[in-house]
Amino acid sequence: MRRFVIALCVLSADLAVLAQSPQQPVFRGGVELVTLDVTVVDKDGKPIKGLKAEDFEVTLEGQKRPVRALDFLEFGISAGSESSAATSRQTTNQQAPGVSVKRNGRVIVLLFDDLSYKPGIGKSLMVAAQRILPSFDPDDLVGIATTSGLGPVVNPTRDRAAVNAAFQSKRMIGRFDSIAAPFYIAINEAIEIDRGIPRETLKRVAGRECGILGLPEDVCEPMIQRAARGLIEESLHRVAMQVASYQHAISALKAAQPPRVLIVLSSGVAMGVEQDQRLHLEPVARAAAEAGVQFYSLSDVPDEIDLSDAGGARTVARREEGRFLNAGIQTVASAAGGEAFLVIGQADRFYKRIEAETSGFYRLGVEAPVSKDKQRFLKAKVSVRQRGATVRTNPQALAANVAAETVSIDDRLRATLAQGGTSFGVPIAMATALRRDPDAADRLQLGVNIQVPSVVTAPLATMFSLLDQAGRVVQQGRKTIADSGRTADFEVALPIPLTEGRYRLRFAVADAAGNVGSLERDVSATLAHLGHCTVSEVFTSWEGADHTPRFLALETLPEAAEMLHVTLELYPDDAAAAPKLTVRLTLTPVGGGDPITERDLTPAGEGATRQVFASVPVADLKPGTYTIRASVLESGTVTGQVTTSIRKKAAMGGTR
Repeated sequence: MRRFVIALCVLSADLAVLAQSPQQPVFRGGVELVTLDVTVVDKDGKPIKGLKAEDFEVTLEGQKRPVRALDFLEFGISAGSESSAATSRQTTNQQAPGVSVKRNGRVIVLLFDDLSYKPGIGKSLMVAAQRILPSFDPDDLVGIATTSGLGPVVNPTRDRAAVNAAFQSKRMIGRFDSIAAPFYIAINEAIEIDRGIPRETLKRVAGRECGILGLPEDVCEPMIQRAARGLIEESLHRVAMQVASYQHAISALKAAQPPRVLIVLSSGVAMGVEQDQRLHLEPVARAAAEAGVQFYSLSDVPDEIDLSDAGGARTVARREEGRFLNAGIQTVASAAGGEAFLVIGQADRFYKRIEAETSGFYRLGVEAPVSKDKQRFLKAKVSVRQRGATVRTNPQALAANVAAETVSIDDRLRATLAQGGTSFGVPIAMATALRRDPDAADRLQLGVNIQVPSVVTAPLATMFSLLDQAGRVVQQGRKTIADSGRTADFEVALPIPLTEGRYRLRFAVADAAGNVGSLERDVSATLAHLGHCTVSEVFTSWEGADHTPRFLALETLPEAAEMLHVTLELYPDDAAAAPKLTVRLTLTPVGGGDPITERDLTPAGEGATRQVFASVPVADLKPGTYTIRASVLESGTVTGQVTTSIRKKAAMGGTR
């Protein structure tokens, strides 16, 4: 993401120079006007020319408002179609009333959403873009970026060879890597499993996956639940990166001369992983309103067949997941006043449609609504009295005479925590583990570890709140991280004391630019009781060549990991008469196979707490998913076990 953000900063600087060319129309008059850019196209996607003010019906904040000024601006080489009312005089305050204004070329950024694609997928959209580039106007400036920031970057240019070279780069690859492997769990299924609604989903997925892998369902179901939770966390992180990239690209285009066009090539967005989508849709909508960007996305029809599938049940799940992800990118596009096209066959015609749609638009000066409260963003809706016309405009209009509100970072964090849910301004990964509070035997301690990518600009302001089942805040806190110039990710550790029960944990972080990210998680504060003792959850961490211990974010073991550390605490019911305790620790590939390691460990310590600790070399561990199983034995007899999963990541660009 660092390279992507830097590239967009350069892009903004370049576009600032371009913006000094002929000025865009400015409405003047005795009434306060709100400016709306409106695209009106026919069934073929060609702009409809010749509409006049009374052909538009506009509402702002639910109030029907008159159009007091109007201009039609043309770009590119596509010819529009004439309205049946084309001979009527247009309402305008420009020098040539009723005459279309021809401007310079468009600024178009193609954003390859490599975070949404598996390696090797999405190539057809890029090949089609290369084929269609020569049909764009020679004055059009075309740029390229990727959502991960790991791919090539081309600032908007008329040099088509540079754009083609970027498309052909080996770094233009998909980087999606599902944490649920070797299970196949669709993201929409993971959401239902995590929320427990409907309850049949877990049984259905277990019936499908456990049989394929040859695992008994009583063992397999808890593994699927953990994999589903991990997939949810990973999806939240990915969506955060995707939406932040969309917003960065939109904001970078603000300095350019209109029209400003963003075309996202994406396999979809898992919008449903959070319950309140407004938390991230509104920032995208407002960024698009501020920048006046026309937002489009192209998505391939998802693959429904995988050669590793053992039956038709997975094919059905893949199809439903594809629909879910496509609906997500459509939701984002609609929030920005744009359109998401689902590509069936070759994508050429969709690029041509976007080229045609963006070759002309109306700029309306609309009388501001009557309101005592001055708002910067107004809800807007536009329609036209023209049969067969499609109208696109941002659902948020910008009242230019109202300055942006200044809200303190702390107030924004408090508001985010009060609202709950997930917001994506700053990427966050969260890991938790439960133990007995070392300072009070009648309490528990929730160990919370937060990870924020090092590319986020410090200082960081963080807040958390813990809510009980009634929604009351039982604990809260704040911390500032004033670190800069670092290469390692930011990490925040929160030991939270609590009593048994069910809670909601909310965490929010703001970066130096005022972007806010947040997460919310259910917490079931109960420890397992096995035989004559209670046991903690399994704690895991890793270290690399620098021998610095780090926690496992999203249960994912990075490629650089050389050693895995595993810790388990045991709390005998009667410390004085505790039976002989042993913990059998195994690390086993999910789906079968011999254990990578198996050890019998004797807990150390006296009194109320015993502990086992083990270090496992993992530098040569093959990429894949593994189960850590800690079985508790009393005098040689197994009384129960606690488990967790880890996943070794493949090298970037390698095979899965």
